[in-house]
Amino acid sequence: LLAEEIAGGARDDQERALAVFRWTRGHIPQTPYGWPVVDDHVLHIIIRGHGMEDQMADVFTTLCTYAGVPAFWRLLRPVEDGTIPLSVSFVQLDGAWRVFDVAHNVIFADAQGRLVDAETLIRDPALADAIAGPVRPAGLPYSRYLQAARPFAAPEVLRARLQMPWPRLRHEAARLMRGQSGACRRC
Repeated sequence: LLAEEIAGGARDDQERALAVFRWTRGHIPQTPYGWPVVDDHVLHIIIRGHGMEDQMADVFTTLCTYAGVPAFWRLLRPVEDGTIPLSVSFVQLDGAWRVFDVAHNVIFADAQGRLVDAETLIRDPALADAIAGPVRPAGLPYSRYLQAARPFAAPEVLRARLQMPWPRLRHEAARLMRGQSGACRRC
C-alpha cells in the first residue's frame, strides 16, 4: 500500500523509481551518530524513520520492487583494506539496470537527464565521478567502488520479491520441487 501511495501517480517505471527515491530520501534519514544500529526488517526501518546506508538502500529497492520496478542493492567494497563499503541500488528501467546511491543523494544521469545504465558506469567509471561531482563516499570517488562491481550481474531472485507472499510461496515450492531443503540462504 505504501509503494502504491508513493508511486501511484507515476506514468512509467522511471517516474515510479524517482518518486520512491525522493520518498526514501525524505523519510529515511541517516541514523544519527551515537544511536544504536539495529539490523531490522524493512518495515521496521520505515516505521522507525531512520537507517544506516544499507538500510536506506534496502527500503528504496524494496519499495521500488513493490511498486512494480525490479530493484536490488549491493555493497561495493574497493580493493583497499579498511575502506568503508558503499551501498548502491540498481533499478531495472527499459531493460537495463540503472544506478542510485540513496544515502548520498546521487542519481547517475547524464547531462540530458537520462539515467545511465550500470554497464556503462562500470565500463567507464570516470563517468560516474563526473556525474557525482564533489560527492565522494568515505573520501573515495565512485570509480573506485564501481570497479568492485565487475563483472556486473543481477541476482536471479530479488530479495524484495522474496518478502512478498505469493512470490515467496512460488520460490519455496520451486525449491522444494528441486529437492533443496533448509531455509532460504538469501533471507
